[in-house]
Amino acid sequence: MKFRFAIYLLALCCALPAAACTDGEHGRKEGGKGSGNNDTDSRPYSEKMFVKRQGDDLYISAKMDRSTDIVYWFKRCMFNELYTFYRVGIIGNNDAVPTNKPETQPEVVLNLAYSDNIGPFAVAGCGWCGANHKYMERTARTAYNEGYAVFMDGNRIDGDLAVTAGQVEIEVENVILDPSRPYRNAAGEEELRDVLCRESVRYRINRNNIEVAASHRFCNPTPVTIAIYYGMQSMFEGETHLFTPAGAYGDWTPAADVSTFNKGQYPQFRRYLEKNTKAYQSTYLLPDGLGDHSRLGDNDIVFINASYGKSYHKLIADKSMKEGDQINWRGIYTWFVSPLADDTELLCYEGIADGRTAIFIDCKKACKRDLKLPSYLDARKYEVLDSYSRVQVTADGRHTLKISADAAGGSVLLLKK
Repeated sequence: MKFRFAIYLLALCCALPAAACTDGEHGRKEGGKGSGNNDTDSRPYSEKMFVKRQGDDLYISAKMDRSTDIVYWFKRCMFNELYTFYRVGIIGNNDAVPTNKPETQPEVVLNLAYSDNIGPFAVAGCGWCGANHKYMERTARTAYNEGYAVFMDGNRIDGDLAVTAGQVEIEVENVILDPSRPYRNAAGEEELRDVLCRESVRYRINRNNIEVAASHRFCNPTPVTIAIYYGMQSMFEGETHLFTPAGAYGDWTPAADVSTFNKGQYPQFRRYLEKNTKAYQSTYLLPDGLGDHSRLGDNDIVFINASYGKSYHKLIADKSMKEGDQINWRGIYTWFVSPLADDTELLCYEGIADGRTAIFIDCKKACKRDLKLPSYLDARKYEVLDSYSRVQVTADGRHTLKISADAAGGSVLLLKK
């Protein structure tokens, strides 16, 4: 099995069939004002993670801030036992290094994959397949995990271990079965055997972030209609409020009052945030691949919030797929306890995107602000990864951003390495 799979090859389009989808290059602009050397203060805590592998269970701990650790548990889970992040939580820790017991039960659970976090497909007239779904919601599985590999700082690791690492990557191969072609087995029960598509997922873990890159290569010789594909989802525990930058909910809104909105109404929407009484979660769909929402019509729903703490990015509606077709998307989950700002005008928080420190800026309304950054962040030079509406950001010295917006809007900035 190839673990360096299609996600890494999408940029080499000559190696793929003409029908393949490729990651687009999103435009980046140089920003920032002023110049200086590359010196920066160090964080007051370690940026290294502690990794423990015990059989198929992979545990990771990292500093979220000076007094809080985030802990991850990857394993085979959900009904179809696909390999993904099962539990994300936080624990108190005043040490400058993360706990060496990442398997510890979190004091606060933030995300729990008792349902889907990487989405399934709904095939028109045939039900759901993949992730947590049974065939026609009965007993037969609709997917299985073919294998996975773990890499730390670029090196593949096998067997049990307990070590520190700067970055962890997990490459997963799943098979999604075709619900349009059920079979009767010897016991007279329905089961699925034919492959709808091969699902390749790369999870890249850096401190308080998981970047997901997913691709699907369809194998069904008879076309099927994908009625719905949600792709990136969240299972955030205990949510009280949601905020959808560039969407219908432009400030923190009680969860009970949040439902859906359409692509045509909010064409720039790609990120939503949830919070509970202890922490925040950001679920950010990057603008390339399916993140451009080209497989949705203007009247299609682009965001959904369910009543039980689950929210969805919708990526496909009523599109025919057949053997040889390929799709892909990327997204970033970010968890944090203390935002850089969260008030009536502005939400700002730190994460990681494309392997670099990212500053997420969301103006909830027209405002002019000076944002003071922590001493370990240097604002003097950056790139704009993504933006919506009209927001101007410039650096004023090493640790201050000047933010000006004539209406609600935002940017995602990548700081220099």
